[in-house]
This record gives sequence, C-alpha cells and structure tokens, in this order.
Amino acid sequence: MISSPVTLHYFDIEGKPSTSALGENLNLLLKDSGIEYTYLRHKRDEWAPIKEDISKKVNHPTMPFIELDGKVYNKTVPTMRYLCKKLGKYLPANDDDLYTVEVVADVVRDHYGTTMPVFRCEDEEKLKEHFERDTTKYLNAYESIYQHKEGPYILGEEITYADFLVYHVIQDDNALKHVQGYPHVAKFVETFSQRPNLAEYIASLAQ
Repeated sequence: MISSPVTLHYFDIEGKPSTSALGENLNLLLKDSGIEYTYLRHKRDEWAPIKEDISKKVNHPTMPFIELDGKVYNKTVPTMRYLCKKLGKYLPANDDDLYTVEVVADVVRDHYGTTMPVFRCEDEEKLKEHFERDTTKYLNAYESIYQHKEGPYILGEEITYADFLVYHVIQDDNALKHVQGYPHVAKFVETFSQRPNLAEYIASLAQ
C-alpha cells in the first residue's frame, strides 16, 4: 500500500515529445494507478547535482527515479515492479504468468535498444530502414504475444506492468499509427488508451 505521495523524476528532453524515453513508463503506471504523485522534469544541466545527491541513496544513480517515503528507487523496470508490489496490482498471481510477463519486459528492452540509434535521426532513409528491419519485427513479436489470450492484455483481462512497457515502446517508436495491421496489438492499444485514468491524457497527446 502507498499512503504518501510519490515524486517521479526524469529529463525534459529538448526537441522531443513529452512522452519520449523511459520516464513515460512510470508516468503511465502512476497515472493509471490513481495515486497522488508529482512528475518533475529536469534539464540536462540539473543532472550533476541531482546525481550527486541521490548517489548516497542508490547504487547506480540514473533517471528516471522516484522518491517515496524518503527513499529513492531507480531503474525503470525494477522501480515499476516495486511500485506494483506496493500497490498490490499489475503483477501476475502465479510464477508461470510472472515468467511470461518478465519475458515480455525483456522483449521490450531489446526493442527499445533498436530505437536508440535513431532517437534524433532525421534521415528518412535510415528511419525507413529502422521501421522495416526493427519496428515490424517487434510488432510481429507483440502480435504473437497478444494472440495467446483472448485479451486485451498479455495475460487476458488483467493488465500487468509489462503492458505499460509494450504500449510505450510502440508509442516511442512512432508505431502507434501502424498497429492496425496487427489485430491483437491494435485491440490492446485501443483498450489501453481507453483506460479510465489514461484516456483523457492519451487523447490530449494527439492534439
């Protein structure tokens, strides 16, 4: 149970959408959970003093990180899992399902890695090559993952932290507009984007 406010910290990435990169995974999860939290975005030149401060509280200071009850928790997926345990939701009920979800989290990590070389790329040929080589590969992977259950989520009706990861990596890879060719992924994206605590926020991003 989380009874005190959470503060989420991440970079304000110049020239990129507010949803770009790793902080949005935690932002979506926190927003969906309905708990009280604050999202602070920092300029690059603010990072050095912040890093020095949190280095006393974590082993390897990086962003995003959260502050909760006077403690600091960083690294995206471990922090998501920690929050899930504290919230008592977004985690599978048995070990086999937990294994499935953790595999998907690793797939997302691999997908995210392919987006880094083109993060600020404006070369249309390179972006096309990335889409044809990488984006379609992972959209096919997610289609295979989501077709195993009636859906709309990885494990069926109950959302898990890995669903947040999948949605955001597709978003971050500018691939939401391409999911219609993948019916199970499209069903997931549509359902996810209509979640009560997310629908207004996600709709606002398209404006």
